Amino acid sequence: MNNALTLIVDKIINETHDAISILLHEKDNRDLSFQPGQFLTFIFDANGIETRRGYSIWTTPDELPQVGVAIKKFKDGITTKFLLENLKIGDSITSLPPLGNFTVEPNKENERTFVMFGAGSGITPLMSHLQSILKYEPKSNVILFYGNHDENSIIFYDKLNSLQKNYSDRFFIEHSLSDPKNDWKGLRGRIDRDKTIELLEKYKTQFTGQVEYYLCGPEEMMQTVMNVLKDRNVDRKNIHREIYTTKILDETDEIEEKEREVTIILHGNRHKVIVLPGETILEKALEQ
Repeated sequence: MNNALTLIVDKIINETHDAISILLHEKDNRDLSFQPGQFLTFIFDANGIETRRGYSIWTTPDELPQVGVAIKKFKDGITTKFLLENLKIGDSITSLPPLGNFTVEPNKENERTFVMFGAGSGITPLMSHLQSILKYEPKSNVILFYGNHDENSIIFYDKLNSLQKNYSDRFFIEHSLSDPKNDWKGLRGRIDRDKTIELLEKYKTQFTGQVEYYLCGPEEMMQTVMNVLKDRNVDRKNIHREIYTTKILDETDEIEEKEREVTIILHGNRHKVIVLPGETILEKALEQ
């Protein structure tokens, strides 16, 4: 595997009771260039069977040669459970180079609004997005709607608070918790249709320039937000989402099945392709 990288663990940060973020560097100083929103694919040997897991990058390109990913424990997730319980500073991890097309390209001349919907570990690529935008696109606003179970499950809580203080005129956050403590003063419940509409209405006065929507989290939440945006006549090309796990849509789902133009980043090269209904992005990537 000629393009495999060897990453060394520099730091492990306990973000919540079931999530960590880690900082790594490439052992031989090989190129780790990435775009905000991309992910690393870790390769493990589990009893002689190769296992691959993708972990989104939360740091920004200007922090290279160090790169950070977040790992959250999921039910029946053997690999993530092993990492959370056994990973140590100095350990090495085999990884593929950064991949993914859930990206942003900050430009200091642009004046845009980025509206982000995240839940749970879906915050990870959004962290890379929003930090890069706040640093390198000074005319643009970022609005983050972030759902979690309770106060103790908010990944990057301190980092988000710090960013909000440093960019208070351009960065706005609304947390919504499904099971908060009694004294919680923020929003309650999951990000459902009514809450999505309420939040968009509340912050529409902060919209400036072109509005881009970035979604990452459970499929149900993303479908809900997608349907609201569709009802509000938002152009589909301005809606971007990262799907960690996929499932077949039910007949009752409202998202229209039609061909999509997507950009695939493969071995550092960009390919614009049309994905027809019934095709997967992976199938199109293998054709390139």
